[in-house]
Amino acid sequence: MVNWFKNYFYQRASNSKRVHPIYILPTLDGLKVVGLNLILLIMGLVYANNYVLLFNFILFCLFLGSMFYTHFNLSGLTLNSAQFPPLFVNENGVLNLNFTSTNAQGHYFIRPSFKSSRIKINEPQTTFPISSKESTTVKISVQGLKRGQENIQTIYIETLFPFNFFRCFTFFRIDQNCLIYPERSDLRLHDEVELIEESREEGDDFIIREYQVGDSLKRIDWKKLAQTNRWYTRQFQSAKPNPILLVLDKTPLEETLKSICFSMHILHQQNIKYGLKLEQKILISPENSPRHLNDCLRELARYET
Repeated sequence: MVNWFKNYFYQRASNSKRVHPIYILPTLDGLKVVGLNLILLIMGLVYANNYVLLFNFILFCLFLGSMFYTHFNLSGLTLNSAQFPPLFVNENGVLNLNFTSTNAQGHYFIRPSFKSSRIKINEPQTTFPISSKESTTVKISVQGLKRGQENIQTIYIETLFPFNFFRCFTFFRIDQNCLIYPERSDLRLHDEVELIEESREEGDDFIIREYQVGDSLKRIDWKKLAQTNRWYTRQFQSAKPNPILLVLDKTPLEETLKSICFSMHILHQQNIKYGLKLEQKILISPENSPRHLNDCLRELARYET
């Protein structure tokens, strides 16, 4: 029931046109305090016990003071920026939230959250202090849950300070599109097509092997022949390997995308040109650069059958 009320007010708040309004609601502990106040008030009046009435008054003042300080703890807070990291499924990243405040006392036990079916906060109950003197960057560990594109519209900020009697919350609109890339798994489910380039030059790297009939005399290692009196051939390595085209034409889809994502990173690290072909819908020419990697990852995240 408590979560239902919380989600209801969060939904109403997110649809509001006001600029990050502050809402405050009693928690379950706060409602228990209200009930206790009513019981003490009735007992004090029925039995004419001034001590019970005095304790009821003190508890009531504590309840009202808690409401004031809970609201005060969230007032004056501003979210300047929210930077979501590039995420892979089942891998962690760090969400950076930058805050400033006009509250001279600062803020305590601040808990950020957001609604998403593809990204989760690893430790949702963790709270953070925010300084009043300078901007504060809060680092939150998040994890990718499901491949695709997610639009995060709002960041919710709440606090229960100081006694958990009230839940005070607000929200900031960010409207950010986040991409969750496939998990990188060495499944070898996809096809790889080697693209043969017409003109290729030989590099400086070579290996020495025993001479075979038909080897060109230009590649004979004459220095090795003079030293050992045996015939050896220099086999030169290509200056650059042939480009690779990563092809998606198999099922299951998600598993094959994981396989392509893994190979793509391996080829990128080896500085081998690679391209991407997702059935007949998407074709990206071979290249190797950080921008090319991001373009390919973006297509993998957005791809739908």
